[in-house]
Amino acid sequence: MGVYEENIIPIKISQLAEYVSKVKRISLDDALVYIYVNPMYEQLYDEKAKWWYLSTEALYDEFELRRNRQRRDVSKEVFEFYTYCVENYASRNRISGMRAWLSFKESGVDDYLIDNYDLLHTQGMEYVLDDIQRYINRRKR
Repeated sequence: MGVYEENIIPIKISQLAEYVSKVKRISLDDALVYIYVNPMYEQLYDEKAKWWYLSTEALYDEFELRRNRQRRDVSKEVFEFYTYCVENYASRNRISGMRAWLSFKESGVDDYLIDNYDLLHTQGMEYVLDDIQRYINRRKR
């Protein structure tokens, strides 16, 4: 990545955070979370795509598009199982629920739990938590 991109992306993120905060009526910290957990964030660093050339409004539209694609409709039972796993993982690892949720998002555990709900919800929580940890460890390699 060139010097230009290394310098412009932080500025774009700052502008985008201010815009997200205004449009969504959320704090700047919450706007940064919105940006950093969005799959579009990683693509900002793609030199070939040159996303940093977009206006703040156009970049926001791309973030919203990616965010909406990422959403999945899940049943109440699957959602309850998922949140139960997040909270138990957080408790077991002595981290916040937010940190656990971010770990799940970053490693793909969220999709793994939802996709394999039929099998996993029949197992004990210790087994599921061990399985989650194995999954995360494999993804870190």
